[in-house]
This record gives sequence, C-alpha cells and structure tokens, in this order.
Amino acid sequence: MPLNARAIFPSSDPEFIWFPSRRSVVHSTNGIIASTQPLASQAGQRILQDGGNAADAAIAVAAALNMTEPSSTGIGGDMFCLFYDAGKKKVRALNGSGRSSKNNTLDQMRRDLGLKPGDPGDIPSRSVHSVTVPGAAAGWVDTVKFFGSGNVSLKQILTPAIELGEEGFPVTELASVFVSPINTHGDNRADACLVAGE
Repeated sequence: MPLNARAIFPSSDPEFIWFPSRRSVVHSTNGIIASTQPLASQAGQRILQDGGNAADAAIAVAAALNMTEPSSTGIGGDMFCLFYDAGKKKVRALNGSGRSSKNNTLDQMRRDLGLKPGDPGDIPSRSVHSVTVPGAAAGWVDTVKFFGSGNVSLKQILTPAIELGEEGFPVTELASVFVSPINTHGDNRADACLVAGE
C-alpha cells in the first residue's frame, strides 16, 4: 500500500494537532518496528532488511524481548497472532496459548481441589492446575510457517536474540527493577516462587 501525503501529514482536526506528544511522529515507507525496547525493535528491523515480512519481524522482536525485558514476555508463556495478508486482503489468527497437561481430566482436577461434582470452584493461582504447557515456542514456529515470508529461516529470525544473550546488552532502568530479586515492597521474589519454602 503506497503512502501519499494525506497518509503522512497530520489532519486538520484540532484534537490531533494538540495531542500532547514529546516526540515527532515517525514515518516509513519500507516498514517500521515498534516495541518497548529499542534493541528488540532493532532485531525486528534487521529481519525486515534481510527480506522478512511483518510476521518474521514480530517473532524476532518477541525473542529479543525475552532477553531484554524478560518480565514483559516469555517463551515460557503464551502468544497470539493476528496477521493481515495484504495480497489476499484477509486477517488470519493464530492461537499459541498453552494447553493443560495431557493426562489431566476434569474429574481428577475436582478431586485434587476438593470439589464435589457440579459445585463451582476456582483454581488457586499457586495450584499445579493453574499452569499450562507453554505455547509461545510452538506459536513462534507456526507464525513463521503460516505467515512468514519464506525469505528468512527461523534460525535467522532468532539470531538477533541469541546474539543479545551471548554478547550481552545494556539493561534499562525499568527492566533492572522488574527482574531484581527484591521488589519495592521488600518481598523476596525468589522466595515467592517457592512452595512451602522449597
């Protein structure tokens, strides 16, 4: 979709003009990456420059965020993707959420939680039943397989994140607070992850 002057310059709507932003609007005609971490955005831009598309770049950004902001996203979690195929003018979706364990049944879960058949109940957040098998890794692979450009391999897509892990990177102020073992409330996060102190 080529851009024209109307797509780039602000409208005459006063609300738009008075938007209290401290930064200039960024424009691009060859793709753009936006994330909460500049190094992750740089990873996505690298994939675009290597011939990848938005889906390829999104996975590169997610992988780089795993390194640079591990509290924001994680390969041990879930992922979801909405992909707009401009050629087909169609939006496609991918559900990369985790599943419950293979051998788990509703009856077993009710017994473990002490619930009688038909009784409503909640799964406690510290229960083993509240944890799913991570779906992000498979979701990344599926995103590249179904929506990727075919011009870059998964190895190429993950390389910027691997390099961040192997070579190191400057940790931002906020990321350092989020991954610190002691939070502002004085709780030891490592202890909070233990069950019965073990």
